Amino acid sequence: MMKLQQSMTSICLAILTIVPVALCQGSYTKIDEPDAVGFTTCSGVNSAGDIVGTYADSNGILHGFLLSSGTYTTIDYPDSQTQLLGINDAGEIVGFANFTPPNGFVYNASAQTFTPIDFPGADFTYPLAINNSGKVVGYITSNNAVSGFMVANSQYRRVVPLGAPNSYLYGISASGKAVGLVSTAKQTYNNFFFKAGTYSRVPISINDTYQTAAQGINSAGTAIVGFYLPDPPFGPHFGFLYDHDAPLQQLNFPGATETLAFGVNDSVEVVGQFADSAGTHGFLWSPNTTH
Repeated sequence: MMKLQQSMTSICLAILTIVPVALCQGSYTKIDEPDAVGFTTCSGVNSAGDIVGTYADSNGILHGFLLSSGTYTTIDYPDSQTQLLGINDAGEIVGFANFTPPNGFVYNASAQTFTPIDFPGADFTYPLAINNSGKVVGYITSNNAVSGFMVANSQYRRVVPLGAPNSYLYGISASGKAVGLVSTAKQTYNNFFFKAGTYSRVPISINDTYQTAAQGINSAGTAIVGFYLPDPPFGPHFGFLYDHDAPLQQLNFPGATETLAFGVNDSVEVVGQFADSAGTHGFLWSPNTTH
C-alpha cells in the first residue's frame, strides 16, 4: 500500500552569490528526430550518453523518443500522446501520457514495460527525473495548486517549502539531492535543494536577470543546468551550466533565438532545446576536453 508523506518546513532562499556569466566553451550538436515536423526537445541524458526527449509529427501529435548510439527509437504509452522527460543509467525512463486524466509513468527500456506514477489525490502527476536508485521527482497539480513530489518504493512525499504558492522538483542526484524551484507572486523563481527533509538554497544568481530556473542536476550532484531570462524581461531565454567550482557559463546555440537547458550527466554533457526560424530543435552540448 502506498504511504503518503508530506514535508512542510521553512526555507531560506536568500541570494548566495551574484555572478556574471561566461559563454560555454564546447561543441553543440543539433538533434531533430527524423519524423519530427517543427518540434524536437531533449529532456534527459544518462552517463552512457543516451538521450530522451519528445517530438511532434506532421499531425502535431507528440511522441517520446530515445536516442542511443546514433539510433532513434520512438517510445509511446499505448493509445496516448507521450513525452519522455528523464533517464537513469539503468535505462529507466520517466514520462507523461496525455490521457484523460493525464498521468505519469516509468518505462523500463529492457523489459519494455510501463509502470504508472500516480500521486494519491492529485489531478495529474508529472514526473521529470529519475535517479539510479529509482527515486522519481516532479510535480503535481491538486486543487489549483502546484506542488513538488518525490516517490521511492511506492512511498509518495509532497515537497513544498513553507509559504510557497507553487513548487516544482526538476532533477535528482544519485545521493537523493533534488533541485527545484518555487514561483513567486511576481512570476519570478527561487531555486532550492531538498534532501532528507531539509531545504537549502542553490548557489546561483545571475546579474541583471528577471528569472533563473534550475532544471536539472547530474548524478554526482556537481553540475546544475537551467535557463534564465534577462531583466527587463523582453528578450530571449539563455541556458546556463553551473559546474562545481567552475564559473557559471551561458549556453546559447549558435544562431538560435532562444536556448533552454534541461539535463546534464556526469561528463557534463548538456541537453535541451533551442528555437530558430525553422522551429524548435533539441541539442547536445559537449565540453572541450580541457573542461
